[in-house]
Amino acid sequence: MTDTTRRRFLQYGAGAGALLALPAAAQRRLASGLTRGLSSGLSGGRLQEFREPLPVPGNGIVVATPSGTNEYSFTQREIKRRLHPDLPRTTVWAYDDGSGLAGQAGSFGMVLAAESGTPLSVSYTNQLPDVYPDWVPVDTRLSSPNGRHVRPMTHLHGGFVEAASDGNPITDGGRGYAPGETQHVHYTNELPQMPASLRWFHDHGMGTTRLNVFAGLAAGYLIRDAHDTGTEPNPIGLPGGAYEIPLVVQDRLFRADGKFLYPVSDIPGVTWIGEYFGDHMLVNGKVWPYLDVEPRMYRFRVLNGCNARIMSLSFAGLPMWQIGAEGGLFDVPVPVRELVLASAERADVLVDFRGLDGRTLELRNHTPAAPVSTPAPALGPVMQIRVGTSVTHRGPRKVPDSLPGQRASLHHPVRTRYITLNEIAPETAGWYLNLNAMDFEQSPVTETPKAGTVEDWVWVNMTGDTHPMHVHLVTFQVVGRTPYDAAAYQKKYGGPSGVPGGISPEPFATGPMEPPTPDERGFKDTVKANPGYFTTIRAKFDLPRGVTGPQSYVHHCHIVEHEDNEMMRPFTVVP
Repeated sequence: MTDTTRRRFLQYGAGAGALLALPAAAQRRLASGLTRGLSSGLSGGRLQEFREPLPVPGNGIVVATPSGTNEYSFTQREIKRRLHPDLPRTTVWAYDDGSGLAGQAGSFGMVLAAESGTPLSVSYTNQLPDVYPDWVPVDTRLSSPNGRHVRPMTHLHGGFVEAASDGNPITDGGRGYAPGETQHVHYTNELPQMPASLRWFHDHGMGTTRLNVFAGLAAGYLIRDAHDTGTEPNPIGLPGGAYEIPLVVQDRLFRADGKFLYPVSDIPGVTWIGEYFGDHMLVNGKVWPYLDVEPRMYRFRVLNGCNARIMSLSFAGLPMWQIGAEGGLFDVPVPVRELVLASAERADVLVDFRGLDGRTLELRNHTPAAPVSTPAPALGPVMQIRVGTSVTHRGPRKVPDSLPGQRASLHHPVRTRYITLNEIAPETAGWYLNLNAMDFEQSPVTETPKAGTVEDWVWVNMTGDTHPMHVHLVTFQVVGRTPYDAAAYQKKYGGPSGVPGGISPEPFATGPMEPPTPDERGFKDTVKANPGYFTTIRAKFDLPRGVTGPQSYVHHCHIVEHEDNEMMRPFTVVP
């Protein structure tokens, strides 16, 4: 199988820009679908850029309203929201907090605010349609007990919680919650595992995560503490208030009626596609917005909310200082020129617009450089930055020399586990991916860390693409990536379901371990496992206070099309 052939099948969600990469018959089929669903309903097949302002907290992003002391209640419901002036209102699935602002809250238009050390009780009541509508294409071949029925289950991504509150798809066999049923969870926000940081919550339905997140079931979870208050001035010299802005970036396709478009495969009998790529960018739920800024320093909290796209973002070449990632603040700022973020990764960055009075800039996306590998077609514009000529509040004038975060530095792992990433039978109706040559629910559970111990996990990538690997419960240290001879490893150990787990790739290494990139200085919950490498992470498998093992969670690729088609496995923290 050639790489070109393989990528053809991964690009069915790519939009019109990918047509020339496909054989003629596939071009005709995909072009026809795009014409019906997108081009014929939109001017020139593409919406005009930079027509509306970016939604920010208090102006389009809803900060969730507590339903009681340290309690939040959400209803999952279908709403309509205008995402661009030239689009009809788009149908979106949203977390509604009862504030009356649900029409602004879909597709990452909602943020829940929390405090480190203060636990929250949260409920999610399903008021969505019982059966998936026609714009959300279900593939009943995938591992879901619910068929075409909508049964959401919400997961706090980056949450340090007991298994019953994790919202993972092994809970109750992945049954989820029927219309009228309520999921009750307890979020510990415990320290040191949950410092001030940007987490997020999203649907994690068994075999339907890609569909429910695509439809809009995702929102931010912003944790504050006494140092990182979000106000300005604040104790650590960071921009705050109106000068701290979340940027949740997603790519989407649209139908003529304004609904999101999710293409289906042209493999006979198959609906699932390998990866979803859109041809329009949304930021905070608006298509290609603009942002008015003052000529001063800003803090941006960036989240890659795409189903599959790996992005390399830059502010017109301006220097940036990354001050944190998924696990919270670093100990020192790190200078960067671009943010390479796979699905679910976050970056906390400072950008200084002083001296740029009156300038117009763009936040743009580029194809990531090797060794990151992705079949995503190019999609450059993200949003426009319009720099004003006056400053309302001067704010901090220099990047802090130090921060009250930490560099990830765990020691004394008691065990190393080898986990293989396999792709089986592409371009056939039996196409799927897996970890350790095992299906998701296959026994036995092979990862069983002991509570309170440190382990190294090594993801051995047997595929041609980068996979963002995510572990529930813990944040982890990126130890490094080692180049190796994947073909030789496959030849020696491969079978019909791929290479089993538990086999060290060290004898096949072709060079020394490469250290983490500068932006991986702190703790993370998602890491890029690149092709041609095995990637080593180190985590301490603590459990929340008062919780004893066994407690079961999952780890998986966060390309949501991949996790829905078997690239996910359970793990159990044991006493």
